[in-house]
Amino acid sequence: MKLVSVETPEKSVCKMTFSATAEELETASNAVYERTRASYTIKGFAKGEADRAQIEADRGEHTFWYDAINDLMDKDVPALYDAAMKEHGFKPVDEPSYDLVSVKKDEGFVATATTALQPELTLTQTTGFKVECVTPAVTDKEIDAVLERRRAAAAELVPHKGPAVKGNIVHMDYEGLLDGKAFAGGSAKNQTLQLGSGRMIPGFEDGILGHKGGEEFEITVNFPVRYHVKDLAGKPAVFKIKLLDVCVRQLPALNSDFAKKVGKVDTMEEFREQVRKQLYDGKHSSALNRAKDQILTQLAAAAEGELPSVLVESTYQHEMENIQQQLQMQRLSLDRYLSQIHQTRENFTANVHTAAEKNTRARMALLQIAQNENLVPTEEEIDKNLQERADRTKKTLEEVKANVNVPLMQRNEAIRRAADWVIEHSTIEEK
Repeated sequence: MKLVSVETPEKSVCKMTFSATAEELETASNAVYERTRASYTIKGFAKGEADRAQIEADRGEHTFWYDAINDLMDKDVPALYDAAMKEHGFKPVDEPSYDLVSVKKDEGFVATATTALQPELTLTQTTGFKVECVTPAVTDKEIDAVLERRRAAAAELVPHKGPAVKGNIVHMDYEGLLDGKAFAGGSAKNQTLQLGSGRMIPGFEDGILGHKGGEEFEITVNFPVRYHVKDLAGKPAVFKIKLLDVCVRQLPALNSDFAKKVGKVDTMEEFREQVRKQLYDGKHSSALNRAKDQILTQLAAAAEGELPSVLVESTYQHEMENIQQQLQMQRLSLDRYLSQIHQTRENFTANVHTAAEKNTRARMALLQIAQNENLVPTEEEIDKNLQERADRTKKTLEEVKANVNVPLMQRNEAIRRAADWVIEHSTIEEK
């Protein structure tokens, strides 16, 4: 492969164009074929028996191109890219974004790498920012809520001789039968279940209500129509249940014994004060972090100049991905979340984009400050950090470096140091 051109389509953006000949593409494609041929099943041939022409006739002539292109790019482009960056004196601040421009069997392929470069910002202020740190008061209601949670966590299960009711904890063995036969996943031993939790399929927990520990009985329930196991969806099943015991959760009294056992202090007054301090420390830490963020927001406002659009867009995409991942953990779609907070998708994405621009501006300002104040970590400092990581993982420094983006690590550490420096040279007034 070769480097065709280096352009700056906009300020602080570099675009490199690379090309490979038809011969290079063919050689790489044949290497991919040899590496992967055993995985292809083509009609009329045993798995792995079809040759390249037969595979391409069935799947298309491009079958091996894209893996071949990736192989060539991985092998040749990094050295060409680094040499061009060094030759032009460019300082990249993000990973390159690659695009395939064209690919033809008799011409080879052309690809581009677009990279954000460090912008030159005018920093009208870098120190002396002033913000307030307001820590909300801790209320008795908040303390009571924590104590109730601690109390619930310390509750003990006590056998209950009466019939089971909602809220009871039961231990049981059960066997599920479909048309009189046991089915996979339908049986369990010594299972714990809180009645009314909705953990089991509809009707299962209700069928246990009214029974006492030691009883054996059967219940008939229907699996939901949209049950995740298709073979069971919508079908009736019989469960043979042996109720081992029925228990109630007994909460401890809020007295000195509870304070000693859970809080490791002598009295409830001391325990309440301990909880109050824990809550205050948490609130103060959050308030302090908000104040520090406000300082960096002021720094961003004091940083004038044009940012590379590709860097802002990259930050925006990264933040949207983080939001989507957080929502997935809560089993929420973006549309459902937006309906809960009463925002349109357009307003929400516009706000995220604004935040991405502000975050990018602050980071680029901090990187510039780190360079001006000699806060960028040296190669020796980076190597020392990576050597410690190597020692912990029982690897060599070279092995660790092979899996680390050293320039990114250096930039991030420089930005972190600069943020600490700006905050240290600003005023946070406690309220």
